[in-house]
Amino acid sequence: MRRSITLFAAAVLLAGCGGAETPAAAPSSPAPAAGASWMDGFCGSLIDFAKIGEFRMPDFEQGDVANARNAMDEAFGVFAPGFDNAVTGLGRLGQAPNAEAEAARKSIVDALTPIRDQVVAAKTKLDAAPKDDKAATAEAGLAFRRIGSNINDMPDPFQQLETNASLKALAGQAPNCGKLPS
Repeated sequence: MRRSITLFAAAVLLAGCGGAETPAAAPSSPAPAAGASWMDGFCGSLIDFAKIGEFRMPDFEQGDVANARNAMDEAFGVFAPGFDNAVTGLGRLGQAPNAEAEAARKSIVDALTPIRDQVVAAKTKLDAAPKDDKAATAEAGLAFRRIGSNINDMPDPFQQLETNASLKALAGQAPNCGKLPS
């Protein structure tokens, strides 16, 4: 989980979502306004994903199936919408304002999609099991550990945002970028 927190923090800081020093000029043509609107959708797609970095797994005693199940339900209740909203939201964005923005979107979607699929599958399986099913809860815990490992092993999907001045400028004009943690 530490990597997802680091990756997200890096994306926010490097994309300029946390308060760029460059003053945002009023768009002088439809192209900059469209770019800012696109970036607003980009950042908006990541708002629930940001909550993953804030999540702390509740403590529970080993063998306490009820509390373990509640902890897994809570974890998947944060991770499933975080990943799914990021992948589907980024996928629904229209034409990117430039090739760098499209490359950033594609790399994030490519990195998050397989993990999103794992999260949704594990959550669906756990949701279908009875609340007192010890085996289903244990299996969900193992799935959650694999998901965490996959998050830590994935390439940095935000690396393209580190050096792209145009994305930073667009982020400064996008209200949803201001909603992301800085």
